[in-house]
Amino acid sequence: MQQLGVSAIHPLAPEFLSAAALFSAPIDLERAIGRLNSLWKVGAVPEWATAPDGPHAPHRDGRIMHFELNGTQVLLSAVPEQLTPPKGTLPEHSDYVAITLYTPATPAQEKQSSDHEAQEIPTNHAAVARRRAAVTAHIILTQLADALMHEPGAVGVFRSELGVVQPPEMIHELAPLLTQGQVPLPLWVNIRLQNPDLTVGRTLGMPLFGHLDLEVLESTHPAEAVYAELANIATYIITGDAYLLPGQSVGSSEGERIAITQELSPLDSTPVIRIMY
Repeated sequence: MQQLGVSAIHPLAPEFLSAAALFSAPIDLERAIGRLNSLWKVGAVPEWATAPDGPHAPHRDGRIMHFELNGTQVLLSAVPEQLTPPKGTLPEHSDYVAITLYTPATPAQEKQSSDHEAQEIPTNHAAVARRRAAVTAHIILTQLADALMHEPGAVGVFRSELGVVQPPEMIHELAPLLTQGQVPLPLWVNIRLQNPDLTVGRTLGMPLFGHLDLEVLESTHPAEAVYAELANIATYIITGDAYLLPGQSVGSSEGERIAITQELSPLDSTPVIRIMY
C-alpha cells in the first residue's frame, strides 16, 4: 500500500502571510522602515508603487511600499481609516497599515513537486521548503511589527488567524528572543485554554506553518502544564522538519510518551492533531 505524504494530512504552508498594524494617528512608513533597519540591521531598501484601482482606492493615498528580505516580498499600505474585521471588534484606532508578506515557491521547488506528482510518488520536500519559508516570513513579520509598534500612536498588531491583537509591550518583550535563536511563540501561535473542571487547550495559527493545529481535551493536568506541553510541541515542529502523524507519540516534559491522533475538533469542527495529555 502506498504511504500517504504529509500533504494528505497537513495543509501546505501558505505563500502569503498578512497582518494589520493599528494606530491612533497617521504613520510615516519611511521613518518606520528606517527604524526597522536600525533595530534589526536587515538592510531593507523600500520602494513605492502605485496601487491599482479598487474598492479601497478612495481611502488610500494610492501607494504601496515594498521591499525584499531573504526571498520574501514585503508590501505595506497605510490606510487612514478603521479596520473592520469579519468577526468581533478591534481596539479603538483611526489608521492601520496593511501588511502582506509573499514568499513564492522557487522554480526548483515547483519542478521537484511536479516531477513527483507525475510519478505518483508522495514527496515531503516541497512541503518542508514551504514550512521553512513560513518561518522566515514570521521572523520578518516579528521584526517589522517591533519597528512599527515604536511609532507614536501604536495600538497593536491584529493577527486574524490567531484571533488576537498583540499590544506593543508584548511585541517589544518577545521579539528580542529572535536574537537569542529562540522562537517568540506567543507572537506566532495563540494557545487558548479552558479550565472549568478538566483542562482544554488549543492552538491557533499552526496551519500558517504547514501543520494542523494541536488540541488537548479534558486533561487532568493543570492549565499551566497543558499550556507548556502545547507550547513545547508547537515550538519543536515549527523549528524542525518533523511532522506529527496519527499513531505516533511525543515525549512530554515529565518524560512520558504521549499518543497522538487526528480528529475533528468539537470546538469548531476543524481537523486537529489531538494530544492525549
